[in-house]
Amino acid sequence: MSALSKAQRTKGDVFYQEAESTLKKSTWLASSTEQKYENAAESFVKAATAYKVGGCSDEAGAAYRRAADLYKDKLKSLGEASKCLSDAGACLKKSNPAEAVGCYRSAVTLLCDAGRLNQAAKLSKEIAEIFESDGASADEGEDGGTAIAAAIASYQQAAELFEMEQAKSQASSCLQKVAELSSGALDPPELLRAAEIYEGLGRQCLDSNLLKYNAKTHFLNGILCHLANGDSIGASQALARFDSLDYTFADSREGKFARQLVECVEGFDPEGFATACFEYDRISKLDPWKTSLLVKVKRSIEDSTGGGGGVEDDIDLT
Repeated sequence: MSALSKAQRTKGDVFYQEAESTLKKSTWLASSTEQKYENAAESFVKAATAYKVGGCSDEAGAAYRRAADLYKDKLKSLGEASKCLSDAGACLKKSNPAEAVGCYRSAVTLLCDAGRLNQAAKLSKEIAEIFESDGASADEGEDGGTAIAAAIASYQQAAELFEMEQAKSQASSCLQKVAELSSGALDPPELLRAAEIYEGLGRQCLDSNLLKYNAKTHFLNGILCHLANGDSIGASQALARFDSLDYTFADSREGKFARQLVECVEGFDPEGFATACFEYDRISKLDPWKTSLLVKVKRSIEDSTGGGGGVEDDIDLT
């Protein structure tokens, strides 16, 4: 530990003890009692700041939580309490993800009660990112699959809160994560849910001159979800809907690729499917999510025809 860290930790200890001593003081008047709690809360915040500067994240998180309890339960200041809980979560998310999630969730509840939905949405997204990146470590006793489900639920909550605040771009970003995780990381996957989300995102894009060109990507993703779900009829019906919604879709690279995939699945043509993927990848690099779904679809065709090989053998992903 550096000299600066030691000095800041010592400073933090002093402020923390000062806060504890303040709380033990006897008071008779309501005004003096309130002042006592305010002074103690401020000292806990000062302790947390010193600990944070000194790199003592667990101690900083604990001090922020003590301050939050005072602001919420004794001083009835939801704004200050939510800020302290948010700061505690920020301190703890690397060293103790599970504790960070607990702090963030408490802050989200307080922010929603106070009508500060945009801030609540940002913290819900933060919770989702912790579950997505840390998996089981983000919630003690939960396996990876449950952590992914928790991430999806938090992204969904964030999207709904952003939507209430008319923050459509942030809401769409969170919904994309819901669709991506539901179809690619959840076991078993919820491909139909993802397909519906992608279609909804595509329709929203068509309402904006700035975003309308993004609709094609969402529509293609929706069709991939239908195909990966073993529903070529649903994919074909979606393709017809998208052609009618967006007159440029049929002649676009995404639209042509989607049509080739549907035709190959309906015609039980694994070689044609692989060729279509290869040609598309030459111009528009397929990301891991698309590739994983395409592999699944190709294997389903091969299972039906008794063929061999795989999409991953035909596309260079390096």
